[in-house]
Amino acid sequence: MKQKTEIDKLWVEIESIKNLEERVILIHRDITDNKKRYKVLAEEDPYRLFELLGGDDSELLKTNWAFEYTYEEYIEEYDIDYDSVEEIKWDLEEKSIERAHETGHWYVTGTSILKGPNGIELEFEFEFCEGYLDGIIGTPYNEAAHGNHGIEFD
Repeated sequence: MKQKTEIDKLWVEIESIKNLEERVILIHRDITDNKKRYKVLAEEDPYRLFELLGGDDSELLKTNWAFEYTYEEYIEEYDIDYDSVEEIKWDLEEKSIERAHETGHWYVTGTSILKGPNGIELEFEFEFCEGYLDGIIGTPYNEAAHGNHGIEFD
């Protein structure tokens, strides 16, 4: 129970800052100074933190990601004999995007970059499932995990 109390104190602390820019600065400084005091808030309830920093999920920049479709998967799926010449000609990006369109199966993410003074940016990444927002998969505390989910396409 003690840990929850500490988390509650952090929520109260950040919510007591009425100015959105100051909240953004606080989180940015927490990350750049490598203190990561508020990281637990991003882990416990990333959407709440996103909103407290002025985020709006209606303004997400969406990206479509095709899953890689390799030559090996192709020959296995169609029970075709391996052909080294065909493998060399295989265009992974093109075939993966074609496959995504044919099957109607791809991954969709959305990105929101919250801006603060002096060029401060805090990035949140969302995932979608069947066209609906499904949750946050990346916060400013784990930015290294953002972005590459396959082959990007329009």
